[in-house]
Amino acid sequence: MNVLVEEGIWREFFEGNNVKEVINLEKLLAENKVVITGFTIVQILKNVKDQELFDKLLKGFLSLPYVEIEREDWIRASKLIFNFKDLSLELALFCSLSQRKKLRILTKNKGIKEIEGVKVYEDEEE
Repeated sequence: MNVLVEEGIWREFFEGNNVKEVINLEKLLAENKVVITGFTIVQILKNVKDQELFDKLLKGFLSLPYVEIEREDWIRASKLIFNFKDLSLELALFCSLSQRKKLRILTKNKGIKEIEGVKVYEDEEE
């Protein structure tokens, strides 16, 4: 079981917040179960102002298994956003990847588990 992690949870992780999702992320990282997309890398790094921190974060992200967002994912994400107007582009892409690649999603938005074929990490029975 591999897991995509929502940008907001990554931010909380880097800020050192001790919330349930960050604890789950730390566990998943230790178990080598986190996968990354280019979209997430860009979303996190776009606001970094320090070159040394940028390089360190990029190196860390590049050490994670990478999942390519393909054309069909963009199309499926567009349809999801059309049907679920409050769905962010990031979560729509993650839902598409979850459906296509059987990935779990670590997110605070538990409403996405109502979307057919989408698995939220907490649905996993440990």
